[in-house]
Amino acid sequence: MRTFRDAKTMAKTLRAEVLARRQVDLSHSESLEIVARQFGFDDWNVLAAKVADAGRSRIVQSVYLEGADVTDPRRATTSTIPVLRIFSADRAKEFYLEFLGFTLDFGGPSGGPGTPFYGQIIRAETTFHLTEMPYDPGHGATVAINLNGIDALHRELSARYGEMGSRVWGPGVWVPDIEDVPWGSRVLTIADPFGNHLRFSEPKDPEAAKALPRWAAGDAR
Repeated sequence: MRTFRDAKTMAKTLRAEVLARRQVDLSHSESLEIVARQFGFDDWNVLAAKVADAGRSRIVQSVYLEGADVTDPRRATTSTIPVLRIFSADRAKEFYLEFLGFTLDFGGPSGGPGTPFYGQIIRAETTFHLTEMPYDPGHGATVAINLNGIDALHRELSARYGEMGSRVWGPGVWVPDIEDVPWGSRVLTIADPFGNHLRFSEPKDPEAAKALPRWAAGDAR
């Protein structure tokens, strides 16, 4: 179910539906104002501030885990969180934060300075735990992520790979093409530097895709 955090996506849907059904072309700003009123706010500026506050509230500023209630399930976007094995916190941050665009929700040495890294990262409705602890997960996991807007994600990652050069994987690897698969989806498989694979999947059916979270950044007003 969509919440006020999905206001920009709802505005796009509203604009498209009104144009298709009534041949009335609302502006993006007009659509945002209507969505704001649907949530009981006076205008888009008030709702936009609430969305921004909700985003900021997810991020813990401390470097270490001390003081962060990491057991609170409301911090995550899902009740099922894959735990991925990493071998370098710096390389993991470069790949997952700089390249893939996740936000570090919390993370640091799990038991104080000099101990293995453990942290949580979030983007859209996807949440991962990353750990250097050897007794947590084995490396080589594959995680399936269903989303809307796989072409926009592919463009984003291709542009970012160009900016970051070969630091992510090395000179012999690049962002792969999106593949058509027999079960009615299009798939983009990205490998991290530690042997894990992220399988991004978007249904070919537009109605099915609409129900999934978008990873692409929303249009600026």
